[in-house]
Amino acid sequence: MINELEIPMYLEEALPEISRDLVSNKKSSAFDLMTALIGFTSKNIKEHNYKSVKRCFQIADKLYSRGNSIVKNAVQNVFVYSFTNMFQNYPAEKKQLLAILPITLYSLYISQIYHNGC
Repeated sequence: MINELEIPMYLEEALPEISRDLVSNKKSSAFDLMTALIGFTSKNIKEHNYKSVKRCFQIADKLYSRGNSIVKNAVQNVFVYSFTNMFQNYPAEKKQLLAILPITLYSLYISQIYHNGC
């Protein structure tokens, strides 16, 4: 099980490009780290680097499936919660993003939409 202290190592191993974002911002909590991951993901969406975006989605999915309750909570309430904003900011890319979104994260997103009445 991945705990919140292991997230930086996991992110740096899976996404070496995010290392400078983690170091420069001195991210420490699981929520801060998910904020850094969504920022990195958004930057790659803007650059149309879907291969990297897909990796970000897969990493968040693995963190959710293998994480403890704090990690799961951070993925769900920061990373997945940002999807609505992401889809609004990049409407032309929404279809492509949904095509590469892992089913677990998509299910969490749909649950949030219906739960919050969006």
